[in-house]
Amino acid sequence: MSSKPSRAVATPQSAPAAIRRLAERGYEATTAEDLADAVGMSRSTFFRRFGSKDDVVFADHDHALAQAEAFLADTTLAPGEALVQSTADVLRLLTRDPEAARLRFELMRVTPALRDRELVITHRYERVFTRFIRRVTPAETPGWVAPALAASLVAVHNTTLREWLRGSVRDAAGAVTQDLRRVAGLYAPWIDPASAAVPRQVMVAVYDAAGSPEAILDAVAAQLPRR
Repeated sequence: MSSKPSRAVATPQSAPAAIRRLAERGYEATTAEDLADAVGMSRSTFFRRFGSKDDVVFADHDHALAQAEAFLADTTLAPGEALVQSTADVLRLLTRDPEAARLRFELMRVTPALRDRELVITHRYERVFTRFIRRVTPAETPGWVAPALAASLVAVHNTTLREWLRGSVRDAAGAVTQDLRRVAGLYAPWIDPASAAVPRQVMVAVYDAAGSPEAILDAVAAQLPRR
């Protein structure tokens, strides 16, 4: 999943220290030697693991992409729930170190080159989800379904991440899971046709028009199935 397949994916635990060093000294002023020192590696090992300063900032994304792709390749969950869980797991990974997550966000905000790289990362997530959706949906599924759903999942994830970074969401994983299920539900006729086809029960109530509102509500409530 890395844009540089010949380079090993960096150990995610080492990235936060490098991100902190970048935030302390500034993106342009920080050298590869500075970053190697921050993560406790030699310069040559640093380049083998990360490749560049950009790769340090996005090392967690490399790990999250690989994790999502592996999960979707082996999951036995229904397609909609598989997409929800894999996307939520990405958010859990990116927010596991709150300080590093906020420093990364600030670095991207003030560094145009990193914002451009973020767009590339976004498209990589969309490609992973699109391939999975196309694999699990019938051949007659409209061509727009996979890319549209994939883009929607990424948009919900990114919005929730930014709200969490700004402090308006406390439980990022819980919030994103709820919203992702709503989005997946909109596409259920294509990705989960069996669940979408379950008929709903319709209840017809007959009541005395002269009765009080309370009596009518009590009569309707008595006919509802117990859950």
